[in-house]
Amino acid sequence: MLIRIILAILIAFALGMLVSMMVDASPVVEQAQDTVKIFSNSQDVPSPSDTIKQEDIHVYANRVEIDIAGAIPAVFTDTNSMDPVIDFGATAIELPVTDPNVIQVGDIVSYVTPLAPGATIVHRVVEIGEDEEGLYFIFKGDNNPTTDPDKVRPDQLQRKVIGILY
Repeated sequence: MLIRIILAILIAFALGMLVSMMVDASPVVEQAQDTVKIFSNSQDVPSPSDTIKQEDIHVYANRVEIDIAGAIPAVFTDTNSMDPVIDFGATAIELPVTDPNVIQVGDIVSYVTPLAPGATIVHRVVEIGEDEEGLYFIFKGDNNPTTDPDKVRPDQLQRKVIGILY
């Protein structure tokens, strides 16, 4: 009889603990479900195209070397248009755009525009198309709510970002 009473108390205690864990865990479960919803509703944003081959990167104890002909270092002004990918103080490695056909959606490219004489804009390519004037690119700053106002033509393209150093 004593064993049955002890067993009943242990079962009741275990059930109480289980119910308590389920009640306490519900906010955690809800938070995890919300996190899954956030990620499942996220858009797949195109990444920049690969330009640097792994065999061209050499890492040593005191330096890193990348074998790329024509590479140009670049620094950025504090516009916040490409946050958090590019911000003031970041240094990029860029290549001149000699063939506009190598530019792909997702690439980060600098271009000049008549809307801002003397300024170079560095944004991501979000669309490539053709119209009666020929090939064009649509750009958008990652942190901007809308695309840049004009179609960008191949002769406006300057350099493609191939690496960002933080």
